[in-house]
Amino acid sequence: MRTLARPATRADRTAILQLVRGHQRTQLALDWWSLDEWLDAPTAWVVERMGQIVAFWLGVQVDSPVAWLRGAAVADGEDPVALFEQLWPHFARALAHQGAEQVVGMAYGEWLEPVYQAVGFTRQTVVITLRKEDWRIPEIPAIPIHIRRATLADIPRIAEVDRQAFEPMWWYGPTILTRAWHQVPHFIVAEEEGEIIGYAFTDLYGMHGHIVRLAVHPAHQGRTIGARLLAESLRYLIDLGAYPITLNTQIENRTSQALYRRFGFRPTGQEVSIWGCRLTGGEGP
Repeated sequence: MRTLARPATRADRTAILQLVRGHQRTQLALDWWSLDEWLDAPTAWVVERMGQIVAFWLGVQVDSPVAWLRGAAVADGEDPVALFEQLWPHFARALAHQGAEQVVGMAYGEWLEPVYQAVGFTRQTVVITLRKEDWRIPEIPAIPIHIRRATLADIPRIAEVDRQAFEPMWWYGPTILTRAWHQVPHFIVAEEEGEIIGYAFTDLYGMHGHIVRLAVHPAHQGRTIGARLLAESLRYLIDLGAYPITLNTQIENRTSQALYRRFGFRPTGQEVSIWGCRLTGGEGP
């Protein structure tokens, strides 16, 4: 039976939620947004057959030339590769029209890897989770750095630090940082002579503490500033009695892993592969 790929609309909300909640092959990673906020976006697409939505894909591009695939869902019994191959040219064109130069997606389930490969994605890296089982904080050499709570006025400078500290695929721009600042319980900056040179923020899921972000400007790395930010983030979580405490990093980031191990973090064995594909002009791949 013939299928139709088309942009999602707000009228599809109930069907999309039923697809996401009621079927096995689904993935949503919306961070500080809700699904409702993206349903009208030109980069939210569905595939339908005889009036029934059988697949949903959401691409999100914010403050970066890189768009992330934040939502994916395929009805049980359907072929996800065939559906995404049908959707991809339209989807890629919509992303490119928004200004995206690259598309990146996580593969929380094995079902997504062949889907990405079918349209030319390649594995970019692997993100690993580390977990801290104790509340110990190692001693850190004293340096003349001021750690304080971030304010909304700090966001532009924090975004500059972030852009210098990470590759474009991982950038957090002003929009994302502002969203995070409003929603997470602990957001701090490292300041030297009035200049913000690093930042970190932490979230809570029940009593599970997660250090979402830690960044230091490259010109100031190697001075234990990252360790100070990590220690302050941990003190906040420990004072609340948070357990466990986790964070993520790329599998090849040995420098960060060495810091985290010093603080008692150990790999959990949870790994998520990251896949990416470059877009070619406004026509898609």
